[in-house]
Amino acid sequence: MTNYQYDGTFPGFLSAVFEVWDRGRFPVRIVPPEVAPGLFEETLEVKTADDRADRVWKGIAKAGGKQLCQRFMHVFLSRAPEAEDLMLFILKQLFDNKKNVAGDLSVEEVLRFTQLERKVLREVHRLFMFLRFEQTTDGTWFAPVSPKYDVLPMTLNHFKSRFSDQAWLIYDTVRKYGYYYDTKVVEEITIDNPVFEKETGSLPPEAQSKDEQHWQEMWRSYFKHIAIRERANPRLQRQFMPKRFWKHLTEKR
Repeated sequence: MTNYQYDGTFPGFLSAVFEVWDRGRFPVRIVPPEVAPGLFEETLEVKTADDRADRVWKGIAKAGGKQLCQRFMHVFLSRAPEAEDLMLFILKQLFDNKKNVAGDLSVEEVLRFTQLERKVLREVHRLFMFLRFEQTTDGTWFAPVSPKYDVLPMTLNHFKSRFSDQAWLIYDTVRKYGYYYDTKVVEEITIDNPVFEKETGSLPPEAQSKDEQHWQEMWRSYFKHIAIRERANPRLQRQFMPKRFWKHLTEKR
């Protein structure tokens, strides 16, 4: 078994795919940098090459369609331990057997691939519903998140379109990176010394705009008063609003 170790990025993964077929050595695995090789396994470090990644991307689109390209991106962002193996299985069928099996749920690997993608897309939808912004002293709208999967890149077009005239920052407190939008462009950023609370992502009063606490209290009051106490169903509520999101919700703090 030969491990092709890439840098953890999607272009890096595609570069590793190029190397696999260029060398023509099987069986192989494509692994992220945090995976240690087995005792009797060979490891080849793959450097990311944008031109090679682009060739693989275009090859997938030509052989399987643009939708398959997007599906690979979704599964990759799951960062699941089996993601690379499942993608490599489908690519081997696509390139070697000239067969797109990505829609055949009778194949176990395809079923797991599809289930993983559905989980990622569900997480994206939850971010659309449960993201809460706080206004900072400089007028920027800040929203902390801690999604189960690395789905922040998949939400950018939505929030850029919905809040196109406002500066905002969405920050993943688990993976410690985020995206800042200045009303013109979106830029990926990291924060070395965050002023927000590391667990919940909430801002201290001195970092909030002068009206932020007032608006939060109004929202909590509204949330409380529209509830029908006699029809309270905590179990059902947790199904629609998973508890892991509560720490970021104004109405649940």
